[in-house]
Amino acid sequence: MLEPIKPPDELDRVAELHNLYLLDTPPEERFDRLTRIAQRLFGVRIVLVSLVDHECLWIKSSQGLDARQTPRNTSFCGHTILADEPFVVEDASLDPRFADNPLVTGPPSIRFYAGMPLQGPQGHKVGTLCLIDQTPRQFSPEDAAALRDLAALVMLELTNKALTQAANSARESESRLRQITDTVPALIAYRDRHQRFSFHNLAYEELFNLSSGQIIGRTFAELAGPQANERVQDKFEEVLRGYPVRYEQTFRNRLGELRIYDMQYAPRYGEGLEQDQVIGFYSLGADITELKRINRMKTEFISTVSHELRTPLTSIRGSLGLVLGGVAGELPDTVKTLVDIANKNCERLIRLINDILDSEKIESGKMRLELKVVNMAQLVQQAMAANEGFADHHGVKLVLQAPNASLQSSVDSDRLVQVVTNLLSNAVKFSPPEGTVTVKVLRVAQGVRVEVVDCGPGIPEDFRDRIFQKFSQADASDSRQKGGTGLGLNISQALVHKMGGQIGFASRTGAGSTFFFEFPEWQSPDPAARLPSADVQPVPARPRILICESDPDVALLISMMLEKAGFEPEMVHGASQAMERVLLGGFVALTVDLNLQGGASFINALRADERTRHLPVVVISAMAGEGRLQFNQKLLTVSDWLEKPIDESRLVHSVRRAVAGSKSAKPRILHVEDDPDVQSVVAAVVQDSAVFEFSATLSDARARLRENSFDLILLDLALGEDSGWSLFKEIDTLSPRPPVIVFSASDEDPAQSRQVEAVLVKSNTSNTELLNAIQRALLIPEHSGNFGNPGHIHSKNED
Repeated sequence: MLEPIKPPDELDRVAELHNLYLLDTPPEERFDRLTRIAQRLFGVRIVLVSLVDHECLWIKSSQGLDARQTPRNTSFCGHTILADEPFVVEDASLDPRFADNPLVTGPPSIRFYAGMPLQGPQGHKVGTLCLIDQTPRQFSPEDAAALRDLAALVMLELTNKALTQAANSARESESRLRQITDTVPALIAYRDRHQRFSFHNLAYEELFNLSSGQIIGRTFAELAGPQANERVQDKFEEVLRGYPVRYEQTFRNRLGELRIYDMQYAPRYGEGLEQDQVIGFYSLGADITELKRINRMKTEFISTVSHELRTPLTSIRGSLGLVLGGVAGELPDTVKTLVDIANKNCERLIRLINDILDSEKIESGKMRLELKVVNMAQLVQQAMAANEGFADHHGVKLVLQAPNASLQSSVDSDRLVQVVTNLLSNAVKFSPPEGTVTVKVLRVAQGVRVEVVDCGPGIPEDFRDRIFQKFSQADASDSRQKGGTGLGLNISQALVHKMGGQIGFASRTGAGSTFFFEFPEWQSPDPAARLPSADVQPVPARPRILICESDPDVALLISMMLEKAGFEPEMVHGASQAMERVLLGGFVALTVDLNLQGGASFINALRADERTRHLPVVVISAMAGEGRLQFNQKLLTVSDWLEKPIDESRLVHSVRRAVAGSKSAKPRILHVEDDPDVQSVVAAVVQDSAVFEFSATLSDARARLRENSFDLILLDLALGEDSGWSLFKEIDTLSPRPPVIVFSASDEDPAQSRQVEAVLVKSNTSNTELLNAIQRALLIPEHSGNFGNPGHIHSKNED
């Protein structure tokens, strides 16, 4: 099959064809009348007025053929526009150029073809008037003359004055549209179903550094190259399947600059018979390079605020708390008052920074929520208990009204406590002394509703429309008196909406206000997750104890006693088996029977190995006295000695005391932190109950981990340009692996695979919370009288 070549004036020819505004238009009687005359005059089965586009043959008028378009590369008309005279094929099946053409071998089974090129007003051949039949026939000079005459009539219709006026009007409209779109600093275009540009604005010409004539009728692949097209071809195919598309694409402009565009594609559907078919798509590309740069600056600023402000504030807050707690001795009343003022204003500054960071995280979509089913009354009670001191300070009483029945919703408990705290803080601040703030938990038609009712002055009418906006405060002077950042309600609204709830208020001037939020009630029969009570921290997993005992019955007895006391025991009956289990890690203490074969050697081996040197050992033996003599010169070899028969209370007490480290070496903590002030404050909080080693860089921390073993690693994430997360590669190889507490100005969540005991944000963590986290990680009972002194800690809601 011989495919038609493209004429030398192809680009100008296609441009003139598009300027006729006939493509993709419905049939018109002025053309159909002429094709009917031709069909009767020549007695052929098919007559067409065809328009030859860049790749397709568009059929403007048809007699005897239902198709609206055919590919140009198989068309006879593609050959016709290459000459000035009629193009005639009397028997296509015998013509080697067309014998294997699919239009000959298949429908419509062309045998005879005669076509005359049609010229546009500017002289370019834009289409044909053609005759087609399914039987061979001869075509005389008289027939050719008649075909020329009819073609001339068709060309008159192409250049009809009225149509020219309409076309000029359309061109004027397009010109106005182009003027508008050319002023828009965005890429605007329309492409047909073959992805060829039919319309574009000036921004495309500037981007590709091409003229309009060089873009119209071409595909993106022809303009940008196959490699660039390969990256986005799937986007073009998706929109042509009828789906809106949005993505980011990077272009290099004519100045060599990389520009980032937010590309959006919308499908265009046809009309009439093609109303369910996508015939092209619109595209809009907004240059977001500058927006990206501003967002990077914003992210860097937030990071700076997070680290450069939170870190020194942690030192200030911790130091003030220690001084107020009496670490530096009794303070004179005047000095104590000044330190107390400084501490309160430090807390206010921390609240402001945390509110700003929370607000930014919500806006950027980085606020992660962990939804779980909770008892709403229990959660509210927990929040009220945490704010009791703040209410007492203002002379306001908090009252909870909740039904006996459990009302459950799926929420992020920590974030909802933050919402309740914000509402309680406002209610308390604006209630008079001796007033009451009532918190109600109710079942309503929409689900579970929580109301916070105060007896304050109410909300002014002119402020109610702005109450949930950022930094909104009813009266600036009153707000300075009451305190607050103006972000609390905005953050509360965003959090409630993000969890799938609704928030609102009702108020009467002089009669108080009621703020409420609602969540759908959880109807599943599964019990709600129990929240820890306000004064009890969540307990860690049960501590594991290895029982090394030669007598299986005695081992079982010890196991039952320790399991009853809250431990997780495991039994072995030989020294070699015990050593294998210990080296696998995970045990907090051992009980050893000296009658165990190799028992004494096993204990000595434990103390000789750096990995197990500090593991507490409680000896339980009928020959405990002899054992004392055997180990009396080896300090800290054994934590305690118990005689058989075993006293349950003594056993439990001894194991707990051994785990707490009261008779063993002090825990060794590696604090990876580049701020010396934070190092000093943390060490002061823990006091002399642990041995601290400090590393200001990751390279120094890695060296210390290779040389020594530690009971705990306290890790800052921001160490200059390095990230503390990279240290986990070394930590995860340690055996036994020490627990890790992240203590950093950054509040990013750890990756799922990271095994950390806690993630603490510096400015959000009080001395007591830090101390309790360290105690839990080291399995030391909290509030232990001989482990650290957090100093006096003020409520976060104090002003």
